[in-house]
Amino acid sequence: MVAEGHSWSLEGRTALVTGASSGIGRATARVFAAAGAHVFVHYFRGTDRARAVAKAIDAEGGSATLLGADLAAPGAAAEVARALSAAGRGLDILVNNVGDPIRRVAFAEVDEALLDQTVALNFKSPFLLTQALLPLLAERQGVIVNVSTALTRRAGSGGNLHYAAVKGAVNILTAGLAVELAPLGIRVNCIAPGAIDTELQARLSTPERLERSKARTLMHRLGKPEEIAQAILFAAAPASAYMTGQTIFVDGG
Repeated sequence: MVAEGHSWSLEGRTALVTGASSGIGRATARVFAAAGAHVFVHYFRGTDRARAVAKAIDAEGGSATLLGADLAAPGAAAEVARALSAAGRGLDILVNNVGDPIRRVAFAEVDEALLDQTVALNFKSPFLLTQALLPLLAERQGVIVNVSTALTRRAGSGGNLHYAAVKGAVNILTAGLAVELAPLGIRVNCIAPGAIDTELQARLSTPERLERSKARTLMHRLGKPEEIAQAILFAAAPASAYMTGQTIFVDGG
């Protein structure tokens, strides 16, 4: 555990990490728990993976609670808010991490169903979840960390324009919420990862595409989920107490 009072400590805080059963979300849940937070490990279909995350946190001396929900479904945000209120732990940190391009496809071939799915999961869900959890966050003068993508800086590539455009809206949401929620003492920032070595990346990319992604970075490698989790920890911790409204790109240069 990180010593209480340390600028990177989350001791005594409660965090919700969405999409925490794999990839960046899983790494963030474990990093937050190691920093002292009680973590609500959100998942949708990955029940067994989420249980494994909670078990690992417990084995490392941390504290976690599983929370299942399809955040793209109507009414899901309200259900999550009710569950967190009933848990009685309050909420200090919301990490809107859940997201997925669904599939790679050229702009001309993006149909309405894919666009609706992309918007529902990557923009509508963090928008509505933040809205539903605002009373809990306001009680603690909490912190919101959104997770976007470095593709927003390159306007999308490789069949990801639909995803990059929607995540660009998350960047704007971050800046706007920072202004609107500042009077409540709530900070809002965004982390925009580059190509990260996750199950999602492996599903969406061929080995050849991954090699091209590595070659484009100054570091010539994929990022690790734990490296993004540390950036998210910084945005959530007292270390960044004077930072709000920012989108930070963590993409290997």
